[in-house]
Amino acid sequence: MKNQIGQVPGSIASRHFLCLFVFLLLQIGGFAQVNTGSDGHDGAFNPTTNTVIDMADHPDGIYQYTSVNIPTNVTVTFIPNANNSPVVWLVQSNCVISGTVDVSGQSANNADGSDGGPGGYRGGNGGSSATPGQGPGGGAYGNGVWGGNASFGSLGGQSNNEFHPQAAPGGIYGNMFLVPLLGGSGGGAGGAGGGGAILIAASQFIRIDGSIVASGGNAIETGGGAGSGGAIRLVTRTLQGLGQITCSGGTCVDWWGFIYNSAGSGRIRLDYMESLFGGTLAGTVTQGFQPIIIPAAGQGIQLAIATVGGVAVAANPSGVLVTPDVIIAGQQANPIPIVVRCSNLPLNTPITVTVRPANGSSASAVGLNNTGTQASSTATVSLNMPRGGGIIYATAATGN
Repeated sequence: MKNQIGQVPGSIASRHFLCLFVFLLLQIGGFAQVNTGSDGHDGAFNPTTNTVIDMADHPDGIYQYTSVNIPTNVTVTFIPNANNSPVVWLVQSNCVISGTVDVSGQSANNADGSDGGPGGYRGGNGGSSATPGQGPGGGAYGNGVWGGNASFGSLGGQSNNEFHPQAAPGGIYGNMFLVPLLGGSGGGAGGAGGGGAILIAASQFIRIDGSIVASGGNAIETGGGAGSGGAIRLVTRTLQGLGQITCSGGTCVDWWGFIYNSAGSGRIRLDYMESLFGGTLAGTVTQGFQPIIIPAAGQGIQLAIATVGGVAVAANPSGVLVTPDVIIAGQQANPIPIVVRCSNLPLNTPITVTVRPANGSSASAVGLNNTGTQASSTATVSLNMPRGGGIIYATAATGN
């Protein structure tokens, strides 16, 4: 069975992921714990009223708490940082959520696409400058049809009726382990944002009697697509509680208030040594105990698009179509060479580069990372590039 192991969404406009590896160490014995690696420098997180966390002062999205306790009727939400990092809570002791932790994407109610939650992707623009939803599972855009729904863990719906025909949904992406941690994608053409991504690792136990929510945004009377659900990963010795863990896709609502379909669900990954959880799960769910919390810089498999048609891509590309990261001269003939940098990937692994244009069908091509070493290699992929703006990303797969 093939597992997706590397992914670099972006655009011409391009974007890539840099992740942090933290390894779990298990203490042997009857009272085994998970070592999250937290040094506790963010202290105890014990909000008593509704709290909005501005992630600007944590550019990597990683919070190192001694403990977390969110009481009943308290909701915690987030303002994404400039890197749009997923939320990562590393907790030295216990994490108790009796209230709500919400990283959902924003709903769309006008022609402009809406933002995703932290680590999630924005919906596409609407109107005369309509674009697909951002992210590897972003909904498509087409002339004369409503924007497509986004996908992530499952495929978004597509309406073909005469009142609101839709463009195609995006494709399923990610893997069952949520490594790397990716958020949900945006709906096309004035679409909603994808659900964000959150990872909570606690050394002793996580108890959920309230809710953790990473739902996609709804598309309300916009003609755009809904955002896909995001990602929730929990890592702990013991998982407890009777609450809700939700990564639902957003819904599409027409001008008469009729819900006619929804975007794809997000992904939930539960890594534990013991489960006493009796609550509800909404999303594409996998469970087990996988001992890597998240990848460390320079260690995990990483892909980054280096050049497109000889034009260098910035180290921190924006991935926004209205301010493209790469502009290719119109007279440049196809196929266009795309160089992908690979780290810690066996040589001669197939690398697939995909371009999703603002209009028309996606185009893909495959090349091998046959230059360099396993630690650092490159692949050159020649692709017949559609004209106009679009999103470009690279993926790799192994047979493990």
